[in-house]
Amino acid sequence: MNQKTLGVFLIIISIALAGLFYKVKMDSEEQIQALIVAQGSQEACFLEDGTCLHEKQNNLFFVGEGFALLIFALGLYLLFFDTTKETKELVAKQSAQNVQIATALRQSIEEKKKDERFTAFLAGFSEDEKKVLEAIHEQEGILQSTLRFRTGLTKTDVSLILKKFEEKGYVSKKPEGNTNKIFLRKVF
Repeated sequence: MNQKTLGVFLIIISIALAGLFYKVKMDSEEQIQALIVAQGSQEACFLEDGTCLHEKQNNLFFVGEGFALLIFALGLYLLFFDTTKETKELVAKQSAQNVQIATALRQSIEEKKKDERFTAFLAGFSEDEKKVLEAIHEQEGILQSTLRFRTGLTKTDVSLILKKFEEKGYVSKKPEGNTNKIFLRKVF
């Protein structure tokens, strides 16, 4: 049963209880009046210990009506103010967002580490070799002909550098038509 349905149910129950307590009070009042008329004296409403039947009846009525009012207030709260479900949904949504953020941060940190390792790897190479390695790193599977234009080196220079890198195991070539696709063997 959801919160709003329970709230409506409690409101209906509280109204019924309030009506029942009111009816009991009226019936009790009629009985006390009948007792007073039958005995012909106002003192007939007093018990032996001096307690008035009207007072005793009113105390029970106020307790019963207070209970009905409490149930009514709880029903109103559940109907209009309880946000338990919305809060749970919000927490779940925020939790999912936190997981996404954490995953993105981990990926970002890993990428930064890879970039730092790659930058350290480049330290031992000449400027032309660095240009070639950076271009391959930026675009895995770059065509050898595209690599020539991206680095601004001659076809011969690119071929010699790639041959040297291939011998040392830094890159691999995969034939693609009249040219080659170049891949870094060591993943950074």
